[in-house]
Amino acid sequence: MGFAGTRRDLLTGMLGMAFAGCSRRGPTLDFDGALVEDGQAEGHRLRDGWAVADPGPPVEVPILIVGGGVAGLSAAWSLLRSGLSSFRLLELGRNFGGTAVGGQGPGGPCPFGAHYLPAPLPHNQDLLALLEELGAVRPRPDGQLHFAEEHLVADPKERVWYRGTWFPGLYPRAAYSRADEAELVRFEARIDALVAQRGGDGRRPFSLPMALGSEDPEFLALDQLDLGAWLTREGFNGKLVREQATYACRDDFGTEPEVTSAWYGLHYFAARIDRPGEESAELLSWPNGNFHLVQHLAKVIGDRAEAGLVTTQVAPSPDGRRALVTAVERHTGRARRYLADRVILAVPGHVRRRLLSGAWAAPDPTPDYAPWLVANLHLSKRPGYEGSELAWDNVIHGSKSLGYVVNNHRDGPSHGPTTFTYYLPLTGDPRTERQKLSSLTWRDAADLVLADLERCHRDLRRNLLRLDVWRWGHGMVRPTPGTLTSVARRDAARPVGPIHFAHTELSGVALFEEAFFHGLRAAAEVRLSLGSPR
Repeated sequence: MGFAGTRRDLLTGMLGMAFAGCSRRGPTLDFDGALVEDGQAEGHRLRDGWAVADPGPPVEVPILIVGGGVAGLSAAWSLLRSGLSSFRLLELGRNFGGTAVGGQGPGGPCPFGAHYLPAPLPHNQDLLALLEELGAVRPRPDGQLHFAEEHLVADPKERVWYRGTWFPGLYPRAAYSRADEAELVRFEARIDALVAQRGGDGRRPFSLPMALGSEDPEFLALDQLDLGAWLTREGFNGKLVREQATYACRDDFGTEPEVTSAWYGLHYFAARIDRPGEESAELLSWPNGNFHLVQHLAKVIGDRAEAGLVTTQVAPSPDGRRALVTAVERHTGRARRYLADRVILAVPGHVRRRLLSGAWAAPDPTPDYAPWLVANLHLSKRPGYEGSELAWDNVIHGSKSLGYVVNNHRDGPSHGPTTFTYYLPLTGDPRTERQKLSSLTWRDAADLVLADLERCHRDLRRNLLRLDVWRWGHGMVRPTPGTLTSVARRDAARPVGPIHFAHTELSGVALFEEAFFHGLRAAAEVRLSLGSPR
């Protein structure tokens, strides 16, 4: 079903009131661009039932990984590190990465999904090992962590557009009262108190990965409230704290505070702080975002991983002890079959429901997914602006979007071509928002993005070479109240026969750290089941 309404209704509903007065659409668009999302048609065909011709005798493989997003790649990386190299990885897309995929354009490399990774705290040794392998972490004689400067977000990190000019930081002081700022100080003290607190099990309330956090009922009870209700209960009703909470929920979850579990909302603020009074962890980022990490993992895995293969079924072998996996080559339509001793199914729940059936139908947490629109604007030079200089993260006060990141921000703010990556989470009812998103043409999407950004950069269109758009219908899992304590969510991570599961939604939140954790967890389960405990 499509969107029932006018084109202006569609765009105004997605962007907000800003669209009605700020679009300066000309008679032609003198730049190139396209809808560049990959695998959407294949996903819909899988949903509708994919009839596959007889693929012939199966190829036997000890371990098969289905899904080449961060979780699947991390599982493969972990298997290799433990000495298990007899595996295959199949990925539907033309590129690996899932929602961490990236691209290339005239302005340089760019992300079409996740664009940063908070520097891991010392307890996250596995992720630190990956970053050390990448050269982003360098050991120091005193044992302290040292993150290589060329991998860190450079100054200025953030700025915000408000009433015609740019201000440093994420909020313009002119927009708030002294009472608002005093309340923000009190909120930050409350977060520090949570960072310092320990549960009855001796663990921090909030950790990355989440599995290292406390299971104390006092903290788990936060999952029964939405973040908006928690803020009200704690007396945080001022404009500044509320807007920061809104930004946080849109950024990490694609939601609004009123539909976000309070536990997950507080996790956003507290999990990346090592000790009370310290700043949140520094951010690692690359011109193509987290696709940089994906490319490293794919390079390590080598030709054991293959893209462009649509897995259509995972079924029991005749003896019920192994798995028969059917896949179709996208470029030829030829079917293949594999007979695997173990399968790591690293796909979201709405896909695995299509792959498993009968006795192997896995528990299904049926989460909601937030749709997103991501656009890359390739520019011949930096556009003009008023106020604070171009930053890595550029936020538009009052917009439904998160603004844009500058992918070659380390090159400096004043010269040369660049790429802006623009992020718009669609935070309303997911089904309705998905229908709106799927109704967008490239021209619609380009108009929407420019309506938001031309307020801040009036010469943007003159410098624009190309504008590419990715419509993420199922961009990330939405952690609504009850997600953390959901029995279905926890059961969904447990093996079924020879099938093991790995995906970030098993944590209820779309973070690199969680996808990485579940990949490693599934790989460890496979090793133990095969009698290889390393």
